[in-house]
Amino acid sequence: MRDSINSTAASNRVSLRRRENRDAEALFAMFNQPLCQRAMVLEPFGSADEVQAWCGSRGSDTFDLVATIDDTPVGFAGLYPCPGSQSHSGWVSLFVHDAFHGRGIGTTMMQAIVAASELLAGITRLQLIVFCDNESAISLYRKFGFKFEGRHEYFARRGDAFLPAFTMARLTATTPAKSLDTEQMPEAVRDLLALVEAYDAHRSAEQAGENAS
Repeated sequence: MRDSINSTAASNRVSLRRRENRDAEALFAMFNQPLCQRAMVLEPFGSADEVQAWCGSRGSDTFDLVATIDDTPVGFAGLYPCPGSQSHSGWVSLFVHDAFHGRGIGTTMMQAIVAASELLAGITRLQLIVFCDNESAISLYRKFGFKFEGRHEYFARRGDAFLPAFTMARLTATTPAKSLDTEQMPEAVRDLLALVEAYDAHRSAEQAGENAS
């Protein structure tokens, strides 16, 4: 997998698509990169089968995606809606392969997650957990409007050390963003980059309407 990653390093084109079962090996390799492991609250995965089992256990409403270069996954993001009385909320998970930090991949995936949360799922509260020393991830989340809600000491172990973590959340308006026209939705779902663009256009049109009123 390292050779495959290295062979794509010269490419600048990043694509997004829904995660597929065939991605388990690449995701296993990515999650075992040093920086990814430092960011994970979960115990390290022992195999690609464990990655697939974890992805499959998240429920049917999960919206997970991969960022790819030449169809090789170099990033992963997931949106996990909550059930019942918390169905307006969803958890977010996001990882970028160590070799591809600083290329805007995390930003692109977060754009898609935010767009999907509002346009497809009607979610008004996105929430996540991040270690306090993960400054690059915190900076990304704050760029998208996530705010600190709490600090939790001794939240998880990294080796022999107990680490603190922040809970962060992003709240939208009390009324979820209106859905796109149903004719547009299938195409937007097939091409997640198009979904991001459609979301941006949708929000710009809403803001223009508010300014005109």
